[in-house]
Amino acid sequence: MDKKVEETIAAIQSTLHDSLEPVLIPDLNGFQRKQIHRHFENSLEYRVKAYRELEDVVLKIYPVGQLKRLAEMKAQEVIMKGESEILPPMGAYERFVIHDYLKDRDGIKTESYGEGKDRHIEISPHFGRMPKKAKRRLTR
Repeated sequence: MDKKVEETIAAIQSTLHDSLEPVLIPDLNGFQRKQIHRHFENSLEYRVKAYRELEDVVLKIYPVGQLKRLAEMKAQEVIMKGESEILPPMGAYERFVIHDYLKDRDGIKTESYGEGKDRHIEISPHFGRMPKKAKRRLTR
């Protein structure tokens, strides 16, 4: 494996160990991108996405494991306290991961609020089901 790739992987893992923020890795050639992608692709802790910025390709590595642990912890708090919890502002993919992880959980619901960089998720308690009449009134 390329020395630059090994150093980059070590730096990514130390940065993402306790972080919720994704890491952007620009300035790699195709072979280096492929090696980094292969290293992280089988891990449940990280997701690697490639984005094109003008003529360059940038790798973005998301700490999916950390996001799921945060979502689980906050969901437990909401269920125990019966009060809503607001997560820090996140990007679209991070919010998707949390919504997807918590979508089938009983007793809570998730919604995104805010605009742009201030968009965040609120996890609220949700017990019982809403009658059809009440749903129709809300949608009008």
